[in-house]
Amino acid sequence: MSGGIVIDRGHELPVYSPVCSMCRHLRSASARACDAFPEGIPDSIWTGRYDHRSPYPGDHGIQFAVVEQEAPTSAG
Repeated sequence: MSGGIVIDRGHELPVYSPVCSMCRHLRSASARACDAFPEGIPDSIWTGRYDHRSPYPGDHGIQFAVVEQEAPTSAG
C-alpha cells in the first residue's frame, strides 16, 4: 500500500461512488438512491463501469448531471 486512504476495504461494492457523488440527482449515498433510481442505483453505474451520461434501462430519462457549485460570495 502506498500510504493512501482506503475507504471501501472489505465491502462487496464500494460505499463511496466517485461517479454518483458528483451527480446532482443523488438523493442518498448510504441508500444508493437517486432521482433516476429511487429504489437503488445499479451496480454498474455506482462503480463507474457504465457511463450514465447515456440512457440506461429504467432511469426514467434521467442521466448523470454534475453538481453545480455556487460561486463564493464575499462578505463585505
